[in-house]
Amino acid sequence: MNELINSKSITYKTYGYAATEYLKTKEKRKLNQQFFKDSIYKYLPRIAISPENYSILFDIYILLGNTNKRRKKLEQALRYYLTAETFANKAEDIERMVKIQSNIGLIYQDIGSLNKSVLQLKKALNFLDDHKKSLGEKYYQRRFKTLSNLGNVYNTIYQEKNTNNVYLDSSLNCFRNILNDKNFKLTADKTAKIDLCLGTTYSLRKEYVQATDFFEKALSYFKNKKSQSDLYKTHYNLGVNYFNSGNLNKAKQNLLELFKVKKNDDLDTNLVNAHNYISQIYLEEGNIDSARYYFKKYKKIFTIVSENEQLQKKTTKNLIQFNDLEKRIKKLSNENQNYSIAISFLIALLILSIFLIAKNNKEKKKTRLRLEELLLSVTNKNIEKESNSNITINDKQHQEIIKGLKKIENNLYFLKEEFNLYNAAKKIGTNTTYLSKVIKVYKKMSFSEYTNHLRINHIVKILSTDKKVRAYTTQAIGEIGGYKNAKSFTRIFKKHTGITPYQFIEKINTEV
Repeated sequence: MNELINSKSITYKTYGYAATEYLKTKEKRKLNQQFFKDSIYKYLPRIAISPENYSILFDIYILLGNTNKRRKKLEQALRYYLTAETFANKAEDIERMVKIQSNIGLIYQDIGSLNKSVLQLKKALNFLDDHKKSLGEKYYQRRFKTLSNLGNVYNTIYQEKNTNNVYLDSSLNCFRNILNDKNFKLTADKTAKIDLCLGTTYSLRKEYVQATDFFEKALSYFKNKKSQSDLYKTHYNLGVNYFNSGNLNKAKQNLLELFKVKKNDDLDTNLVNAHNYISQIYLEEGNIDSARYYFKKYKKIFTIVSENEQLQKKTTKNLIQFNDLEKRIKKLSNENQNYSIAISFLIALLILSIFLIAKNNKEKKKTRLRLEELLLSVTNKNIEKESNSNITINDKQHQEIIKGLKKIENNLYFLKEEFNLYNAAKKIGTNTTYLSKVIKVYKKMSFSEYTNHLRINHIVKILSTDKKVRAYTTQAIGEIGGYKNAKSFTRIFKKHTGITPYQFIEKINTEV
């Protein structure tokens, strides 16, 4: 990579920077993120968008996507993957197209867009089938990964909704297709991974005995192989399976083994939840000191994990168990009143945290919904248009004023600097009092609101159709709609749409 960075070729130099950044991020080596970012974006725009560069541009963008995925910058990773997909399509490179389709499916899962993830992975499977001959042996390698990923997404959807067994049926179908098709030529490693997946699915179906058989087979293989990450997953899933089936002793054994296997400092939902399960098990055993110890660790690591939005969503729901946990700790504890007050204060803090997190998530959800509404209107070319066809006007003078307003809208007079109530009334041939009244009655808004309504809709239309404008500054975009102050424009845009101009541009660049 250093040789590539030092080469005279702009293309190889950019690839060298992107690959080095990814490798160092993957191996958790120290690196100057700003330096690599500046270096990559210094050279990347200078690479010619030509057929001979399509493949290496794909490789650069997928590296950038992988780097951001490891840094938990999932939205940014998705944008890079989507760009990589365009170059794979341009190059008509079947293998690269298959690879990126699966990557996009997985990133949708990480973001929480599970239905999109399913659609993307199904699309990848269909694409694989269409190009089975040209892919040769790689067809089954890719099909194995895509089918197993799809099965895991179905399991995740069931865990999120927890209502419809059809998702678990679909999951089982994916994993059974792999096991029953001899063309996959499964190695012992791949067989163990599918056993782990099947164990998880049967456990979700509450078929704990059958789940245990698959988990134990997988565990036996991973122990011999000494695969830390696979052992970690298996001990967790087996521990939860035993916990749910009522075998608390076996559950404790596996969850404690999980803590031994977890050598690094990376936090995830499994580690958070494992402390919760262990605390409950010790309470059942009457071991108050151990229960309190794991309860405190649970609280500590949840505080850290809650800073990550994706992990926060998966762990917040478990905090409702804290009330019950606190009561049981009080009942079994012989400590003095001061300790009881401290525990109550801790629980109060946790409940407050739940409330604040829930409130924050609600606000984010509202913003996402508004973004989706705007994007839907953009995609369907259906941004709100001014229409008077549904207005019944009996007064002839009112009809003339409405016609005058329609001309103002069609001629974009509302973008002029001199546009105000007085000049609008003069142009239409009426007075300001009458014009205000007509707008209030038929438009259901004040003249000021009407002006902002027209201007913001005009800006939204331009942003949705002109990529160049989306690269302008907020000040420049505001001036298109007749706003001279960026701060004032941002405030009015958010009041009208529910989101900021930056949020709208960022999302539309991804979706449109």
